[in-house]
Amino acid sequence: MKKYIVSLLLILVLAATIAYSQDAIPWQDAGSYIGQYKTVEGKIVATHNSGKACFLNFHPNYKIYFTAVIFASDFSKFPVNPETYYLNKKVRVKGTIKLYKGKPEIILKDPSQIEVVL
Repeated sequence: MKKYIVSLLLILVLAATIAYSQDAIPWQDAGSYIGQYKTVEGKIVATHNSGKACFLNFHPNYKIYFTAVIFASDFSKFPVNPETYYLNKKVRVKGTIKLYKGKPEIILKDPSQIEVVL
């Protein structure tokens, strides 16, 4: 009976993990979901901290591709130097996808909106 319960728990955890990862969309598709709350997944390949905002870019050409943004008013909630902390890491960001100057972005106001994944 004990083995059955442990096996059942493992199956449930695995199913929940698979379901969660299936909910994430690739960063390349973010522009198709403007105005929607989504989880976007990808690798942070470039960053910039202007002092007023930290930009976590999923493509080197940040002017037209998806970006996650942390404003200075929220810096204290995130790891120190988020531009270094998240660089070259695969992440999932959650939030409402908005257009800013013609490109999709999610504004991160809380660290619960970003998760580093393996």
